[in-house]
Amino acid sequence: MVRELWLLDDGGEMSAGLPKPYVELVVSLTGRHWWRATPDGQEHLYTESWVTPLQDRPRYARAEGGRRLMGARLEPWLATALFGPLSPGDGRPPPKLHDLLGEDAASLRSALVEAPDEATAFERFGTWLERRVAESAADIAFCVDTLSDRSTRRRYAREIGVSPKRWRLLHRLDRVLRDPELARAGRSFAHLAQDHGFSDQAHLCRELMRLTGSTPSRLRRRDRNDPPHLVRQD
Repeated sequence: MVRELWLLDDGGEMSAGLPKPYVELVVSLTGRHWWRATPDGQEHLYTESWVTPLQDRPRYARAEGGRRLMGARLEPWLATALFGPLSPGDGRPPPKLHDLLGEDAASLRSALVEAPDEATAFERFGTWLERRVAESAADIAFCVDTLSDRSTRRRYAREIGVSPKRWRLLHRLDRVLRDPELARAGRSFAHLAQDHGFSDQAHLCRELMRLTGSTPSRLRRRDRNDPPHLVRQD
């Protein structure tokens, strides 16, 4: 249900957040964060915590005073059970966690900011998620039952923001971006396409351009220490 926890700590330069097949719960530990739907779009200020729904295009962000974020990647049906229906990631700013959970959002952020080290912060984050999951057990069971019925699976997928076909495509994109072979110049895009379920190299390159806004060669040149779903903007 919770796919992974992560930490991003950098200077806050403008970057593109690439689409993922998961909903992200993000908590700011340091910095003033500015979000925009397009590279030259209107900026929106975020300083505490938010929930990023499924999206099918890159979104852009920068931070003042450095950027230190802690996040959790959630299966979409779990996010729906925890937070209620989320607006699609269609260019609108992501909802702020306080608007979804009230004071519990502030309690989570305080616990993470005040943690003496990263290990303790991750432990506190995991404990908070376990509590929220336990409190939402009935809603989670309902979502699982909904997904098990073919006639409602498509409707549910639409309600979480993408079609089943697009969700599968986002999973393939996720695997490509995480593949160490993407960064290896000697590995052809034709082989990557074959490895990850694309019909051919042209299909892979076309989807990479459409979903990430970056050329395949630009994705290949990223710093190997950068997260797989982030591209620094020049």
